[in-house]
Amino acid sequence: MAGGEAKGRWWRVLRYSFGGALCLLAGINVLVGSAWYLPVGAAAVGVGIIYGSGRRIFGAGVRRTGQEIVCRYLPWYESNPYMATLLFPLIAFAMIGAGCAPGNPAWLWYGGVILLAISALLVGVSLWIWRRSLLRITPAALTVRIAERGSELTDIRREHVRSIEPKLVPSVAAGTERLQVEVAYQPADVSGEATATVMLGMYLSVQPSNLLDALAAWNNGAHDNPSELLDRIERILRGRSMAGV
Repeated sequence: MAGGEAKGRWWRVLRYSFGGALCLLAGINVLVGSAWYLPVGAAAVGVGIIYGSGRRIFGAGVRRTGQEIVCRYLPWYESNPYMATLLFPLIAFAMIGAGCAPGNPAWLWYGGVILLAISALLVGVSLWIWRRSLLRITPAALTVRIAERGSELTDIRREHVRSIEPKLVPSVAAGTERLQVEVAYQPADVSGEATATVMLGMYLSVQPSNLLDALAAWNNGAHDNPSELLDRIERILRGRSMAGV
């Protein structure tokens, strides 16, 4: 564990140092009057390296209406869509500009076009997740739809829940593991002891640890006052308080 933490610190130092050096180089290029694509490209790549590939959530995609709480994926609360809509296009335009300049290799132009296409694809994926993802919490049931093709609205009543557990899911892009929440339940239309599972967290703009605590509070709140239970769940989802859980 200690070795992994030390390696992570050194990797962050290296990433920040290299990214900062590129940003400094961009400033120098501006001062010496270099072609516009050099400082733009260097600054965009430097900021991207400093940022890294991890997911950051800037706010809670939570809305309370009466006796229900709705959680969704909101692109403007997520860091990755900003990469797709700002940094990637800046790098792409810098590559296209460099590719059009005399004496530079033509692959820069093609690379910029490909990067623009990737950026557009990522924006489309973010919009798809935004339109599809849903977690509705009421005092007695959950309604879930994940942003995957073929996924439909699923109602899960509290008495059908078998477990709510944290799960570490590998993230290929970030090279780390991400916390998700696995809900195991008995489908309403299936008899016997058959269970199904749904993984929550990746497609919701809520801190996974807050989501886990909120769902645990909901699962344990069968005998609580419904309004007070939802008040407590909303506070947890927004990261404000764990009091009374």
